[in-house]
Amino acid sequence: MPRKCSRCGSEDAEVNLPYARLSLCRDCFLEYYVGRIKRTVEKYRMFHEDETVGVAVSGGKDSAALLHGLRRAFPNQKIVALHVNLGIPEYSDRCQEEAERLADLVGVDIHILDLKREENVSLSDFRRTVFKKKICSVCGTIKRHSFEEIARRAGVKVLATGHNMDDMLSFMLNSFFTKQWTQLIRLKPVLPPLFSWMTRKVKPLIRTSGRENLLYCLYAGVPFTEIECPYSRGAKAKEKLKILETLSMNNPNFKYQALDAFLEISKILEEKIRLQEATPCVKCGFPSLNGVCAYCKRMAYVKEALSNG
Repeated sequence: MPRKCSRCGSEDAEVNLPYARLSLCRDCFLEYYVGRIKRTVEKYRMFHEDETVGVAVSGGKDSAALLHGLRRAFPNQKIVALHVNLGIPEYSDRCQEEAERLADLVGVDIHILDLKREENVSLSDFRRTVFKKKICSVCGTIKRHSFEEIARRAGVKVLATGHNMDDMLSFMLNSFFTKQWTQLIRLKPVLPPLFSWMTRKVKPLIRTSGRENLLYCLYAGVPFTEIECPYSRGAKAKEKLKILETLSMNNPNFKYQALDAFLEISKILEEKIRLQEATPCVKCGFPSLNGVCAYCKRMAYVKEALSNG
């Protein structure tokens, strides 16, 4: 006979969560998922009732699950969706369509920044430069800057991102083994703003796996694009995920143990290492370490490369 749900005891279990020793039916899983988002937000004091929360929505499953789940967990919170169109042929427009569908479904406003319209440059243009093998790094730089810019225009001081537990552990492992201690310090549930006018970055899905985000979207009917970014194939981060999955095979709690260990290491490092203070970029006013921020450097380079043919 099919196993019954650990929570309600009446419906057949469809989702097995070994780390929590739970087997849940569809409805109980959705309730459990939303409850964990609520507990995570409250545990790390990510935002207050009177704050507007901007959710960075890419069009993918993680940020889609985040926006939908946050709306259910905090129905009275003022929430807006933020989206960046990077100009990747076929892919970016599809992502924007799904982001707009999602915002309409949950009943929130959506603010969109179109990189091509703003800068007359798309992420694809970097494929024609020396950055073609570092396109994911460039993408990250552009998105960090662009989401901050949209948040400023929308009057948002809290920016929630869809980084899940797998993402965080992958970044943490990479930072640890490459001795990027300052980067490891920044990988925490709540990241204070570098300047007073910037946003506080929060990660409500830091204790949620990518698999559970996918299940939540499928069970709750949350729209998201299933198309993989054409530039992410072969990304090194995926190799880290394979290592994590292997280590988790005989220990369902491994990822949670590793996450807690890294967060503790991050606190210790923060007490020991003095981070270099950022200064305003002379071109855009965003944080920089030497007068010109990484975003402006990348934009200046690609525009010059394009003008030279």
